[in-house]
Amino acid sequence: MTDHSLRAICFVDKAAHRAEALPGSVWFSDPGKDAVAALWFFCPCGCGLHRITVGERHKPAMGVPSWRWCGSFENPTLTPSVNQRACGWHGWLSGGYWEPC
Repeated sequence: MTDHSLRAICFVDKAAHRAEALPGSVWFSDPGKDAVAALWFFCPCGCGLHRITVGERHKPAMGVPSWRWCGSFENPTLTPSVNQRACGWHGWLSGGYWEPC
Protein backbone atom coordinates (compact mmCIF):
# COMPACT_ATOMS: atom_id res chain seq x y z
CA MET A 1 0.00 0.00 0.00
CA THR A 2 1.30 3.45 -0.96
CA ASP A 3 0.25 7.04 -0.31
CA HIS A 4 -1.76 6.87 -3.56
CA SER A 5 -3.74 3.75 -2.56
CA LEU A 6 -7.51 3.84 -2.36
CA ARG A 7 -9.51 1.37 -0.27
CA ALA A 8 -11.93 -0.75 -2.33
CA ILE A 9 -14.99 -0.68 -0.09
CA CYS A 10 -17.06 -3.76 -0.87
CA PHE A 11 -20.84 -3.38 -0.88
CA VAL A 12 -23.11 -6.38 -0.39
CA ASP A 13 -26.14 -4.52 -1.73
CA LYS A 14 -26.09 -3.50 -5.40
CA ALA A 15 -28.50 -0.59 -4.95
CA ALA A 16 -26.53 0.82 -2.00
CA HIS A 17 -23.33 0.57 -4.05
CA ARG A 18 -24.86 2.59 -6.87
CA ALA A 19 -26.43 5.12 -4.49
CA GLU A 20 -23.16 5.80 -2.63
CA ALA A 21 -21.02 6.10 -5.80
CA LEU A 22 -17.74 6.08 -3.85
CA PRO A 23 -14.61 6.08 -6.04
CA GLY A 24 -12.92 2.67 -5.77
CA SER A 25 -15.96 0.92 -4.24
CA VAL A 26 -16.91 -2.52 -5.56
CA TRP A 27 -19.89 -4.88 -5.79
CA PHE A 28 -19.66 -8.52 -6.96
CA SER A 29 -22.53 -10.46 -8.48
CA ASP A 30 -23.04 -14.04 -7.29
CA PRO A 31 -20.29 -16.16 -8.91
CA GLY A 32 -22.65 -19.15 -9.15
CA LYS A 33 -21.65 -22.71 -9.98
CA ASP A 34 -19.25 -21.67 -12.79
CA ALA A 35 -17.42 -19.29 -10.38
CA VAL A 36 -17.71 -16.34 -12.80
CA ALA A 37 -19.00 -12.99 -11.54
CA ALA A 38 -19.51 -9.44 -12.67
CA LEU A 39 -17.45 -6.93 -10.73
CA TRP A 40 -19.03 -3.49 -10.75
CA PHE A 41 -16.73 -0.74 -9.53
CA PHE A 42 -16.57 3.01 -9.41
CA CYS A 43 -13.29 3.94 -11.05
CA PRO A 44 -10.66 5.11 -8.56
CA CYS A 45 -10.30 8.32 -10.59
CA GLY A 46 -13.99 9.09 -9.97
CA CYS A 47 -15.10 8.98 -13.63
CA GLY A 48 -17.97 6.56 -13.10
CA LEU A 49 -19.27 3.01 -12.87
CA HIS A 50 -17.64 0.16 -14.82
CA ARG A 51 -18.16 -3.61 -15.15
CA ILE A 52 -15.62 -6.36 -15.69
CA THR A 53 -15.88 -10.16 -15.70
CA VAL A 54 -13.95 -12.02 -13.00
CA GLY A 55 -13.42 -15.68 -12.22
CA GLU A 56 -13.14 -16.90 -8.66
CA ARG A 57 -9.60 -18.29 -8.44
CA HIS A 58 -9.37 -18.57 -12.24
CA LYS A 59 -9.28 -16.31 -15.29
CA PRO A 60 -12.35 -17.12 -17.39
CA ALA A 61 -11.62 -18.04 -21.00
CA MET A 62 -14.01 -15.72 -22.77
CA GLY A 63 -14.23 -13.70 -25.95
CA VAL A 64 -13.87 -10.52 -23.87
CA PRO A 65 -11.23 -9.42 -21.34
CA SER A 66 -11.51 -11.14 -17.97
CA TRP A 67 -9.63 -11.20 -14.66
CA ARG A 68 -8.68 -13.71 -11.99
CA TRP A 69 -10.20 -12.79 -8.63
CA CYS A 70 -8.84 -14.22 -5.38
CA GLY A 71 -12.38 -14.90 -4.08
CA SER A 72 -12.28 -12.42 -1.20
CA PHE A 73 -15.03 -9.82 -0.99
CA GLU A 74 -13.40 -7.82 1.82
CA ASN A 75 -9.85 -7.73 0.41
CA PRO A 76 -10.14 -8.51 -3.31
CA THR A 77 -7.15 -9.00 -5.56
CA LEU A 78 -7.39 -9.11 -9.36
CA THR A 79 -4.89 -10.15 -11.98
CA PRO A 80 -3.93 -8.76 -14.38
CA SER A 81 -4.06 -4.99 -13.81
CA VAL A 82 -7.17 -2.97 -14.66
CA ASN A 83 -6.74 -0.51 -17.52
CA GLN A 84 -9.62 1.93 -18.00
CA ARG A 85 -8.96 3.25 -21.48
CA ALA A 86 -11.90 5.69 -21.37
CA CYS A 87 -10.35 7.77 -18.57
CA GLY A 88 -6.73 6.63 -18.60
CA TRP A 89 -6.66 5.13 -15.08
CA HIS A 90 -4.43 2.04 -14.93
CA GLY A 91 -3.55 0.08 -11.83
CA TRP A 92 -3.97 -2.93 -9.60
CA LEU A 93 -6.63 -4.07 -7.16
CA SER A 94 -4.53 -5.84 -4.55
CA GLY A 95 -5.47 -6.86 -1.02
CA GLY A 96 -8.50 -4.57 -1.07
CA TYR A 97 -6.67 -1.46 -2.29
CA TRP A 98 -6.51 0.19 -5.70
CA GLU A 99 -2.89 1.02 -6.60
CA PRO A 100 -2.16 3.18 -9.66
CA CYS A 101 0.67 2.03 -11.93
